[in-house]
Amino acid sequence: MATLLPPPKRPKVYRGVPEPPKEETLPTPQIVVHFVSEDDGRSLAPAVNIPANVTREALELLVNNLSPEVRVP
Repeated sequence: MATLLPPPKRPKVYRGVPEPPKEETLPTPQIVVHFVSEDDGRSLAPAVNIPANVTREALELLVNNLSPEVRVP
């Protein structure tokens, strides 16, 4: 008994023209951030692995959520 292969798939079209090739996204580098007290060197929050392109506002929000005793204005 012979097995029949399905017909080849048709290429997708993007509004009547072939879809443009997708750009490859490079992975974002990651950094490990460790929050320590400037006064005595004790840890204020656990070490966190974050993307290197994080904004200042997002970093302030992260610090405020991790440690209730430390607030960044």
